[in-house]
Amino acid sequence: MAPKLTTGLHAKLIADVCRKCEDWAVRTWDELSHEEQCLMVNAREHDLLPGTLHDWRTDLDQGAQLALVSELADALVSLVDLGFVEVRRIVPGRDDGDTVPRADLPAVLADTEVWDYSERGWDYRDDGLCIVVTARGQELMGTDRSGVPNPQASNPYLIIR
Repeated sequence: MAPKLTTGLHAKLIADVCRKCEDWAVRTWDELSHEEQCLMVNAREHDLLPGTLHDWRTDLDQGAQLALVSELADALVSLVDLGFVEVRRIVPGRDDGDTVPRADLPAVLADTEVWDYSERGWDYRDDGLCIVVTARGQELMGTDRSGVPNPQASNPYLIIR
């Protein structure tokens, strides 16, 4: 006779697995928020984190963007959790960067300095935090309209004159 798997610790394990399956459910480009689309486009470009601000809230100056940057940070952590992007710390003189551990991301992204270019980062684009699309993220970007990314098309804040 098989053990009952729906009680106690087994039920918790099953619930945890089901939650993970929901997180990894197939998503399409159109299901992403404006913030997530901006981050995905910038991740495809291996952009430094400050570069994402220029695609995100074009209706705001940098100071106002930084005041709301927690919204973008939350979206970035969500994309990392879904396995679509990685955040890497780029160091001058190296071709790749060290992946920032998921557990460190909230604290790292809360520092507004990582959302601003250093002098070297601005000049050479080789200093700071970089976002990179993963293989799973590349699959997502092959769906729907993402072939021609236009983060402004999803921008609810864009003022067209």
